[in-house]
Amino acid sequence: MYPKVGQNIEILIKEHDHSCRSIIAEIGEHDILIAVPLNRNFIGMLTKGAEIDVLFLSEENQYKFKTEIIAKTKDEKIPLYRLIKPEQNDIVRIQRRENFRVNSHLRLVVDQKELTTINISAGGLLYSNGIDHDLKIGDEISGTLYIPNLQNKENEPIAFSGIIRRVSLIEKQQRTNIAVEFTQLMYRDQRKVIQHCFEKQRQMRLVEKGKRR
Repeated sequence: MYPKVGQNIEILIKEHDHSCRSIIAEIGEHDILIAVPLNRNFIGMLTKGAEIDVLFLSEENQYKFKTEIIAKTKDEKIPLYRLIKPEQNDIVRIQRRENFRVNSHLRLVVDQKELTTINISAGGLLYSNGIDHDLKIGDEISGTLYIPNLQNKENEPIAFSGIIRRVSLIEKQQRTNIAVEFTQLMYRDQRKVIQHCFEKQRQMRLVEKGKRR
C-alpha cells in the first residue's frame, strides 16, 4: 500500500525531532520523489542520509514507513527530494479510521442553530448543545460542518446526514453532549475531515514536544 502521486504526507525528521508536510511527486521502481516541505523552515533539516518517517492516509487507515533521503534533485526546475522506496511489507498501518478521533472545536450548523464540535473523526462527531432540545438516540439529523482549508485557512462547508448514537446531559454546565455517526458524507468531504484530523494530530504532537523541552 503505497501513497499516491499528489497525496499529502507528513514527514517526521528523527534527528531534529520535528515534523512537516509535503506532497508525493513521483513513485518509481526504487525511489519516491517528494516536494519541498510546505514550511520551508525545515528544508535545512532534510539532508542526504537523513532518516525520516513518512505518514499518509489511505481509505480508512493511516500508514507509516521508514526511509532515507538519497538526494535533492530537480524535475523541470522544481526542487524535489529523492527517498528510498520501502518494500510493501515495511509499510505499517498505525491507526484505524474509526479510532482516529481528535479534539477540535469547529463551527457546526444543525437546524439553523449555530453549534460547536467537541471532537471529530471520519466516522462522526461529538458536539455540545443546550438542554432545550428534543433529540434522542436513533434520531436522524442533517447539518453543515465547516472544515478549515489547509492552504488558504478558509472554512469550507461540508453537508452531512447522521444518526444520534449518544445523548449525555452535563448538569453542572446545563449542556448536552450529542454523539453523531455519519450516515451520508461525500467521499471528497470525508477526505477533508480525515486530513483535518491528521493536521490536528500533528499540531498536538508539536505542542507535546514543546512541553518536554
